[in-house]
Order: sequence, then C-alpha cells, then structure tokens
Amino acid sequence: MLKLRNSTIKKHLNNLTREELEAEVLNLTKKYPIIQEHYFSVLFPDNGEILSKYKNIIEKEFSHHKGEILRYPIMKKAIKDFSNVSNNKEQIAEIMVFTVECGVDFTLSFGDIDQKFYHTIASIYEQALKHIVDNQLEDKFVGRCNRLMLSSQDIGWGFGFDMMDLYNDYLGQMDEEEDLE
Repeated sequence: MLKLRNSTIKKHLNNLTREELEAEVLNLTKKYPIIQEHYFSVLFPDNGEILSKYKNIIEKEFSHHKGEILRYPIMKKAIKDFSNVSNNKEQIAEIMVFTVECGVDFTLSFGDIDQKFYHTIASIYEQALKHIVDNQLEDKFVGRCNRLMLSSQDIGWGFGFDMMDLYNDYLGQMDEEEDLE
C-alpha cells in the first residue's frame, strides 16, 4: 500500500487557501462517513449517537444463538473504530465495558463456549480496565467492572480466575480503600 509522509501532506495543505482547505475537509466528510463521525464526536463529545451506533454493532454480534459463529473481528473493529472517531474517554471505556457485559451475559445465557471466546472477552476486559485507570475513570466504572468479575466466577476455561486477577490488578485497591473507611 502506498503511504504518504506527513511532511508531504503538510506541504500540500500549506499550499491551499483557507477556502480550498475547507472544501477539502467538507469533501472528505462527505466521502468518508468515519470522518464525519469523527467531527461529530469532536463537536458534540457528550452526544451518545455515535456510541449507540457502535454498541448496536457489538450487540448484534451477541444476538446469535449458541452454535452460531461469533465474529470477534467485527466486535474488535467496532471498538477500534469508535476509539478512533471519539475523543470522549468515558464513552471509549463504555463501549469496552459494554462488550464484556454482552460477552458475560452471552455465556451465562448459553452455557460454556470455547477458549477463544473467553480469551477475547478477557482481553477486552483488560483493555477496558487499563483505559479506565489510565484516564482516572475508576469511580464511574468500578461497580460495573466488579459485577463483571463476580458474575464470571463460575464460568469455565479459567475465565473467572482471569477476570478476578485482572480486576484485582487494576481496581482491587479500590475495594481495599473502601474496606478501610
């Protein structure tokens, strides 16, 4: 794939007038919906419309019944695409936690799945926990993350242990602080 260097793009943009630059951006937003979503997220960071779109993509993947193929790349792509269009750290955490909630609900509803499923969900859980801690969002998500950890304890393939270890690694100190109060 051909790749332009940033310096080449900057040189091109510097040669454009303000009107030409505006036309370029407007043309890109019209041509590529993901760029329009990015600007929507920048201009309206607390609006949940774009988040809802990506949550629906994820929810649709879990609406299958056991035995049907779960398309992990579609779930991961929805998280990645939303993370690329949004600057709202809380909404980015939301989509990751939501995906894990869907995964845990799915296995509790349909029973034992497979190791790839549990590895994928635990990986997204860890990604969510890291994002939550890195962006000081613990107070907003600790309850949901704790419920996910607790509700996964009787699930097979070591999933419950993985979820507990991850929770304790990232948010376990919050439970200890609560116990001290």
